[in-house]
Amino acid sequence: MLDRKMKAIIIASVAIACGLYLFHFNGDSINPADRQVVLVVTDSMDGDVTEYAIDSFPADTLVMIEHLSDYEKRFLRVGDVISYRDSGVLVHHRVVQVNDGSVYVHGDNNHSTEIVMLEDVNGRVVGTSPLLGHALALVSGNFIAFLAVLFAISAAIAVYGVYRADPKEAVE
Repeated sequence: MLDRKMKAIIIASVAIACGLYLFHFNGDSINPADRQVVLVVTDSMDGDVTEYAIDSFPADTLVMIEHLSDYEKRFLRVGDVISYRDSGVLVHHRVVQVNDGSVYVHGDNNHSTEIVMLEDVNGRVVGTSPLLGHALALVSGNFIAFLAVLFAISAAIAVYGVYRADPKEAVE
């Protein structure tokens, strides 16, 4: 059985690892303000590996979007992945050309180019997590999987409760 010091070290290590992952997912920023997390359900960005900061990503990827001011939108560059509304649907595509007042975009898996006016840009994708996205898609789209995860969490809590009790403390 683990002593309290070892448990504290494990918990602290897991917390630090989670914090570093969230920091990276948030575009290497500790500021969560003006951010939006979205599950991308299409494969339009599942193309060849790119040399850009945000690489191609498959369907069911969780993305972090940084909302941009009108001033910041003027500094979009080729390779940025932006989110914008097209007929009410939030779309995430890569900038392939920048003009004054608009950008040309297309998905990494789709080469038909669209023109997006800067005022229609919702933000820039600053982080992606296919792992979290697939887990969320699995749980949200399948009631049995949701129950299985809920059961696993409950079982883990119960097992922890059983093994947490120190027999020495029970005698006292």
